[in-house]
Amino acid sequence: MSNAATGESNEHIISSIINLVCPECGGRMSEFQCEGRCGKNWLAEWEWANQATRSSKSRLHGHAARKAVAITASGDEWCHR
Repeated sequence: MSNAATGESNEHIISSIINLVCPECGGRMSEFQCEGRCGKNWLAEWEWANQATRSSKSRLHGHAARKAVAITASGDEWCHR
């Protein structure tokens, strides 16, 4: 699975659970427990999706910060807009 697909999947899981809709069967949820057809408990997936989303955002932010430092250190003018 590509990083984009994984990110989309994580976002789908997070959004569905926030809206109390089971990401798998579309049933109603109470906290992390599906009350629909699948009856799945989504707590582990919720925690994993949140951690994966935070990690990817942190890596992206870290890359941009390192690039800005490298540009500044090289003596080039850098303006953040």
